Amino acid sequence: MSNHLKTLSAGLAVLTGAKSFVANPVLGNPGLNRRGLHLVRLRAAHWMMRVRQAWFAYGVPREQRKAFQHDGYLLLEDFLPAEQYERLVREAEGARGEIRQCRQADTLTRRRVMAPENVAALPEMQALMRDKRFRRLMRYCSGHARQPIMHLERIHNGVLESHERDPQKSLHVDTFQPTMKFWLYLQDVTPAQGPFMFVPGSTRMSSARLSWERHMSLIARDHPNRYTQRGSFRLDEGDLERFGLGEVKHFAVKANTLLIANTYGMHGRGEAEQGSTRFALWGMSRTTPFSPLPGLGFEWINRLQYRVLEAERQRDDRKAAARGEKASWFVPADNGDL
Repeated sequence: MSNHLKTLSAGLAVLTGAKSFVANPVLGNPGLNRRGLHLVRLRAAHWMMRVRQAWFAYGVPREQRKAFQHDGYLLLEDFLPAEQYERLVREAEGARGEIRQCRQADTLTRRRVMAPENVAALPEMQALMRDKRFRRLMRYCSGHARQPIMHLERIHNGVLESHERDPQKSLHVDTFQPTMKFWLYLQDVTPAQGPFMFVPGSTRMSSARLSWERHMSLIARDHPNRYTQRGSFRLDEGDLERFGLGEVKHFAVKANTLLIANTYGMHGRGEAEQGSTRFALWGMSRTTPFSPLPGLGFEWINRLQYRVLEAERQRDDRKAAARGEKASWFVPADNGDL
C-alpha cells in the first residue's frame, strides 16, 4: 500500500472505533491530540451513545437509568427468583461446548460461548435471554438493539507461573467509547476472589476526566505499556489523586447479583488469593461509536455475531499456528469443565 493510501486509511479510521495510538499515525499524533482530536472523538462517541440509549429508555426504571449514567454501573442483587437462579447454576455447571482460554500473567480465564446452538440445550439460559427485564437492561446499557455476546466464564487466579503482573489487575479503561460489560455472578464473590473494581462516576465527562484523557492522548503512542499504546489506557500510579478522579470501589457481591458496567469507566480486577476462582455469566457489547441509530435486534443478527466471532477465532488460530504459537484465546486440551 502506498504512503498516500496508508495516510488516507489512517485518517478515515478516525471515524470508526479504531483506538490504537501506536498503529495509527493520525490517532497517535501528539500535535493533533494537543489540538483536541482525541477529546473530539471521545465527546462525539459519548453524545451518540446517549442518543442511542434514549431509544431504549422505555421499560427501564428511571432510578436505574439515573444510577447508570451517574455512577457508570448498575448493581442488582437477587436478580433472578431463587429457584430459577439455582436451576440456572446447575445448568451452567453442567454445560458443554467448546472452551477458549486466555493466559495473562498468573491468571487463567476460561470461557464457554453461549452461541444459539449451545443455548439450545440450556432451557434456563434460554429463559434468561428471553426475559424482558434482562433484555431491556442490556439494550439500554449497551445502546444497541442487538444482545451482547455472552459466555460462561471462570477466572482462575494465581494458577500459572509468571513474573509479570496480570494486566487486568491494573486500573484501566477499555477504549475511548462507552462499552457495556455485565456479570451475572453464579457464586458469591469475596474480597479474596479478585472482585471487579471500579471508580464510580469515572464515566462522566468531568473536567478531571477530560484533563486525564488529554494527558494520556499526548503520551500514549510512546508509553512503555503496550495496552496504553493500543488505546486501553492504564492508570499510572498516583493518577487518581493527581487528577482528582475519585476512589476505587471493590464489588464483593452475593451470588445472583447482576453487575452492569460501562467499561469506559476506570476499572479492573482486584487482587486475589492464589487458587481462588470466580464464576459468572459474562457478556460484552461495543458498537459503532459515531452512529445515532439503535441497530437491529433480529435473531438472525444475534446468530450472525456469534458466527463472526467464531470466524475471527479460527483466523487467529491459523495465524498463530503459522508462527508456531497459540492464539491469545485458544482451545485447551482439556476441553471439559470450566
